[in-house]
Amino acid sequence: DMDASYIAYETLVANRNAAEWAFWSMIAAFISGTASVVTLIFAYRALTTWREQEKTKVKMEFRLAIKQLRVALLNMPLNLDRDELEEEREQVIVRWLFKDVALISQQIDAGEQNVQRFDNLLSIFDACQSSWLATEHLFDGTQLARDWIIFEDDFEHYINGEGTKAPLVQLLNKITSSRFVFDSK
Repeated sequence: DMDASYIAYETLVANRNAAEWAFWSMIAAFISGTASVVTLIFAYRALTTWREQEKTKVKMEFRLAIKQLRVALLNMPLNLDRDELEEEREQVIVRWLFKDVALISQQIDAGEQNVQRFDNLLSIFDACQSSWLATEHLFDGTQLARDWIIFEDDFEHYINGEGTKAPLVQLLNKITSSRFVFDSK
């Protein structure tokens, strides 16, 4: 038969072991919680870094698109005559009908180059607008945003034969000379 003091002793030993297990469980939970917090901090920093990299990437893509647009615009005439351009476009079609007549072919070559340059300009401008849209308001309230809005309006006038390319080139020079991808020091 079991003595009451032996039962009390065994109960004390069992309680002490339970307390030790509870202590080590608490330490393990603390370490696990700390590791989780550290992981969250690193994940947040990685997300912030990634977000900044993406912002830099879309800014760089816009800068490159602006540069391509500037080159395409420099190859265009000072003023556009939309009627003349459409006539040249029609002549390109006529060329295919009369491709064996040398004189007609020669006259059409120059017109075809004008049509190709114009179509290329529109394509590059479209890519530039897409790059601008990808920046998703990163430039709101800046001089760059104001310059781009003016450029888009002036560009529309130019391609419709209502303006010259001079102010467009000036705006593109201003935009490309500004530092908007990386913060200036």
